[in-house]
Amino acid sequence: MTAPLGTLAEIDAAIARAEATLADYRQDLAERAAEGRDTARPRELVRLVEKRLALLHERRQIVEATEGSGGSGSREGRRP
Repeated sequence: MTAPLGTLAEIDAAIARAEATLADYRQDLAERAAEGRDTARPRELVRLVEKRLALLHERRQIVEATEGSGGSGSREGRRP
């Protein structure tokens, strides 16, 4: 299991890695389709990485909003 992503830099790095992986998977999918080979596995990999990217972008928005409001991302020291 990997450590949670807490900073914008960590999230941005994860987004960059996921985008590169997605490009590779999409290329593999296109090549397999052009060759008439089975595309089920690469298609599922593309969907998986697309979902991960969506979650990472959502996480980035949450961290930006939290940091923008003066918070550090944790609830410690905050009043309800």
